[in-house]
Amino acid sequence: MSQTSLQPDRTLNNVRAKKRNKILWSLGIVLLLVVALVFFISYKVVDTLLHHPRDTNVSYELNIDKTPYEEVEFKSLKNDNTIRGTFFPANVGGKSSDKTIIVVHGYTSNRLVKGRTPKLVEHLVPKGYNVLAFDLSSQGKSDGDLITLGLNEKYDLLGAVDYLKTRDHTGDNIGVIGFSMGAATSLLATSESDDIQAVIADSPFRNAGLFLREGLPFFSGLPAFPFSYTSTWMANWVYNVDLDSVSPMDAVKKMQDKPVMLIHGTGDQQISYKNTEVIYESLKDNPSAEVWYPKNTEHIDAINHYPTEYFQRVDRFLDEYIGK
Repeated sequence: MSQTSLQPDRTLNNVRAKKRNKILWSLGIVLLLVVALVFFISYKVVDTLLHHPRDTNVSYELNIDKTPYEEVEFKSLKNDNTIRGTFFPANVGGKSSDKTIIVVHGYTSNRLVKGRTPKLVEHLVPKGYNVLAFDLSSQGKSDGDLITLGLNEKYDLLGAVDYLKTRDHTGDNIGVIGFSMGAATSLLATSESDDIQAVIADSPFRNAGLFLREGLPFFSGLPAFPFSYTSTWMANWVYNVDLDSVSPMDAVKKMQDKPVMLIHGTGDQQISYKNTEVIYESLKDNPSAEVWYPKNTEHIDAINHYPTEYFQRVDRFLDEYIGK
């Protein structure tokens, strides 16, 4: 075959190769843009999650003469944030009470816990329990600019414990009631503190990373894959918030001799009661652990849905482990 007859074939092959390379480059660029878009959206999701607007309305509709209180401040043990809250003193036989219950709110909330704190105060203070309710970092009126779903908030709660220990005998007997993210935070802090004698966790998640991956489609409308995974990666990469390490189901394994009450409504659409089932399973060797699943009850709403039974259970638990 002559050299001349081979020339068109070579030219055709070169053209085909150039087209193929162009297609591959185009596909690569498109793929790169898609990946960049996924991570950008994931960043925006996490940025919104960790920088949610504050609810700064912390006004109590209580008669201060009947239910006196004082505004207090103390430091978080993690980053020196100033934490602000309200202390409701109780008197027993004319003396200051040495029993205090700390109330820990959830995500996008504040010390009022959407109206639940006043109910707790009006019930517990006459029974001889001081109540300390405070705003977690970056929420309410406390310092901070990053919500971490319990990773750093547990140090706010541990700071509250240290603060109570400075108030004479106010910190002699400490119990905690936490709601939602505050319930998870309470379990984390209680597992690290000998000063917290008992904890009530109302509607906690079992692990923050799993909670985000499972709940992201519900909260954001985005598909679970890939955003549930890229969002947790972005939280760790950009903000150094390792959500997978925020794990109450693992923390409670260190609490096999500490009283724990878990509450979770079966109608909870925000955090499934299955989360509490997993946490309770981790407490199976703890004889002082108990659980209540109020039927058809929405998120942290047992106190409103079943108020009589709620306070009966809470009273019995606190009287046994804090008030004895």
